[in-house]
Amino acid sequence: MHFIVRPIAVLAMLIVSITTAAAQDSNNNILLADLNLNIEDMSSTFLLADNNATSVARRSVTPNVPDSAFEKPAITWNQTHMYLGLASMTMAGITGLTASTVGTDNGSAALKSNVHVVAAKAAWQLGALAIGTGLWTHWDDFHLEDGLLDRDNLHVLLGTLGVIGYYMAVNSAVNDYNTNSGSVTTNHASYGILGGAAMITGIALTW
Repeated sequence: MHFIVRPIAVLAMLIVSITTAAAQDSNNNILLADLNLNIEDMSSTFLLADNNATSVARRSVTPNVPDSAFEKPAITWNQTHMYLGLASMTMAGITGLTASTVGTDNGSAALKSNVHVVAAKAAWQLGALAIGTGLWTHWDDFHLEDGLLDRDNLHVLLGTLGVIGYYMAVNSAVNDYNTNSGSVTTNHASYGILGGAAMITGIALTW
């Protein structure tokens, strides 16, 4: 009897062991599948988080700057200064070329509309505007410690002397006209010539 029970018991133990091992293997497969799913879910979460972070970073790094911010202005203060200086010098040239058109018997109305007179006034007025815009634009370029022979300092000095010369020429002519009962001498011409020479030199230093 014992020799029959022992084999049966061993066989039963084997069956139980095999069944248990199969169940454990199935459970392990299910657990691994769950772990894989969890890992995939975590990876997807990381990818989504990374994509969101990247998109947020891109949105925060790239500012919304309008195209107009990169457009150059049609005209700058420096260009305005330059054009005013050139216009002043041009008017001075016209003044010199039309000097012979002023007679001693012109009436007050005719004198005011004379090209020589109008150009002379425009020369010093445009020059004054050129000085104003030049000081506004290039104030930091003017340093007395660099000496008067510095190019920027000479430009300011000669340009200012040029405008002063234009003004003194006009003022001298007006004084002659008022003092001499409408007669204008040529004494004022020297102021205009010196002023023109100073302005031409001052402008040439910047080219």
